[in-house]
Amino acid sequence: MGDKPISFRDAEGNFVSAADVWNEKKLEELFNRLNPNRALRLARTKKENPSQ
Repeated sequence: MGDKPISFRDAEGNFVSAADVWNEKKLEELFNRLNPNRALRLARTKKENPSQ
């Protein structure tokens, strides 16, 4: 399973790693909520460099 620090317990009382809970989609939503300009910047960059 690798070296994942235990961060908290789930509803059933089991230890859960943040790496198991925070997937790419949830992180993207969090980053965009904390920094609304990020989504605009990423969209602009993607528009300027469509090959990436």
